[in-house]
Amino acid sequence: MGPPGTDSSRYALAAQATSAGLLFLLAPAAGYFLGRWIGDWLRLGPIPSWAGAVLGLVSAFVNLIRLTSRSSR
Repeated sequence: MGPPGTDSSRYALAAQATSAGLLFLLAPAAGYFLGRWIGDWLRLGPIPSWAGAVLGLVSAFVNLIRLTSRSSR
């Protein structure tokens, strides 16, 4: 990435913002299916799948907060 204020930093920020939308779909889905696999493996029922989905959603929000704080600098 180039110095702040250059076109390359703007393009990098736009690419990160675009990927944030995709992350809101993929992170909870990956957490759900990973939790489902763990729940089936340990015979715990659906609780790990929902916990994984919540953790995926939380990680997507954390990424969004980092992105907005990085863009406001």
